[in-house]
This record gives sequence, structure tokens and C-alpha cells, in this order.
Amino acid sequence: LSALVAGVVFLAPATLVAMAGPIGARVKPHFRPTVVMAAAGVIAAVALFTLTHATAWWSFIPLFALAGFGFGLGWTFANLATQDVVDPDRAGEASGVLLTVLVAAGGIGLAIVATSIAGLERHGHSPESAYFTSLRVIAIITVAWAAIVLAIRSVLVRRGLMAPLSMRKAWTPPR
Repeated sequence: LSALVAGVVFLAPATLVAMAGPIGARVKPHFRPTVVMAAAGVIAAVALFTLTHATAWWSFIPLFALAGFGFGLGWTFANLATQDVVDPDRAGEASGVLLTVLVAAGGIGLAIVATSIAGLERHGHSPESAYFTSLRVIAIITVAWAAIVLAIRSVLVRRGLMAPLSMRKAWTPPR
């Protein structure tokens, strides 16, 4: 893609990442954060996986935007979940730690993906094939991570250590 077209393509996910915050604020009263984070991961993963089968450059825009929305919503709810479990006096610290972890994980993930793409290209894959293979692996890892989060959540709910999915009644953790 030309620099202009690539900029337009990347503007869409950036816009939806930004919109995920206000949308998350409207969704929060109705759903538990872990469920939204898992669903957001699945949305992003499906968009990334579908992106690897796109044939026209313009189809990248809505798919990339949907992936951006999923990852943005997950990021938003990671912040919301953190704020739910820390003392309000320490909310700023918790938010800073979470941001540091997420940005560091993103940087490490980028380094891993760039290295894998370079390795795939050295072993005969075309650049497009290497990129798409990497996106498919990221999509699979994201769905697996969402499943793990929901499985852990289920165990914690059964043990009484986490609120059930229903938002209808107030829940207090056991003392």
C-alpha cells in the first residue's frame, strides 16, 4: 500500500480504539469485566483471522477497525476491572501499573512477531504469507487466552471468590 492508503487503513482501528472507552462506560453496568474482556478478545481475533483472507485492500479497513475496537474494549475493561478491585486511594497507582504492563507486553509481543516474520521470510515465505501467518497465530492465541480467562473465572465463581455473571444482585466477596 502507498503511505497515504496505509495511513487511512490504520486510522480506522485507531478511531475505534478511541471509541471503545466511551462505549465501554455504557456497557460496564450490564456485564462483568472479565466477560467483556474475553468477548472483546474474540471479536479482535475473529477480525484478525478474517483479515488474513481479505483480498481487496479496502476490506482491510473495516476488519482492522473491528480488531482495533476489540483490543480497545479489552484495554478499557482491563482498566475498569482493575479499578473495581483496588482501594480508590490507590486507583492511580493501579492504573499506572496496568498501563506499564500492557505497553511492555505490547512491545515484547511486537518484537516476537517481528522476529517470527523475519524468520518466516528467511525460510522461504513471502512477506504477505509471513504477515498473515503471524496474524493467524495472534488470533489463535487471543481466542485461547479468552477461553482460559473464562475457565479461570468459572472456577473462581464456583469457589465463591468472584461475582457470578448476573449483574442483577449485589455480590460481596467472602471475608
